[in-house]
Amino acid sequence: MGQILSTRAERRIMERLRRLPPQQLEEVIRFIDSVVERPQENTTVCEPVNCKHSIQALRGRGKGERLVVRLLESRREDREHDERK
Repeated sequence: MGQILSTRAERRIMERLRRLPPQQLEEVIRFIDSVVERPQENTTVCEPVNCKHSIQALRGRGKGERLVVRLLESRREDREHDERK
């Protein structure tokens, strides 16, 4: 069922949670709920098929999704703006 966290792990998690804005905190809570509600598998090692599925399931959850693309677009726009001056 549940897992007992080490004091260090619990402290690290709590530090990160305290820094989150309310919207992201709600997202974390929904994610944890979805993980808890998933059927438990008895595998301790991630098999290639399960790992691929796990990675695909995380798409779109991070704040940094498409971050590099957006940063490059922003930088290009800045350069164009500077060149017009």
